[in-house]
Amino acid sequence: MIKVKAIERKATFAKGAGKTLWYPAIHLHSDVKFEEFIELVSDETTVSSADVKAVFDRAAKVLIRLLQDGKSVDCGDMGTFRPSITAKTGSGVDKAEKVGVELVDKAKVIYTPRVKVKTALKGVRLERAERALDVPYKSVGKKKKKDPKEGGGSTPPDNGGHVGA
Repeated sequence: MIKVKAIERKATFAKGAGKTLWYPAIHLHSDVKFEEFIELVSDETTVSSADVKAVFDRAAKVLIRLLQDGKSVDCGDMGTFRPSITAKTGSGVDKAEKVGVELVDKAKVIYTPRVKVKTALKGVRLERAERALDVPYKSVGKKKKKDPKEGGGSTPPDNGGHVGA
């Protein structure tokens, strides 16, 4: 079951711009640590947790190497990982011959889940979390200079500022 909490945000859409409204967000009440995940996978198989960990460790190294070589990596039911780049803002040029690596802002990885993962939460039971969990939302994006007149909320440490959809 997934618990839902209320978060407060300033509306950015035209009709409600500037208003403070409340929205639903997933309450991530606990993280599953890697060691626990390994144990859970091991319990579902005939493979020891040490062997499962060794496979995950090696798979991560191989995945990184393949992504660095510019390859898309199909990971079965989990999905696909592929390298991507972001162009620098306003870096468009008028001729293909002028395009070069200097126009690239950063390289990143795009993860695309398979249908099995993408639809894993379809029909999942949702439940309202306790009222004490309602918190003001604070973006984890780029840091803005804080206005001393402006009151700020805090993001609870249990979710790292991530908001589910």
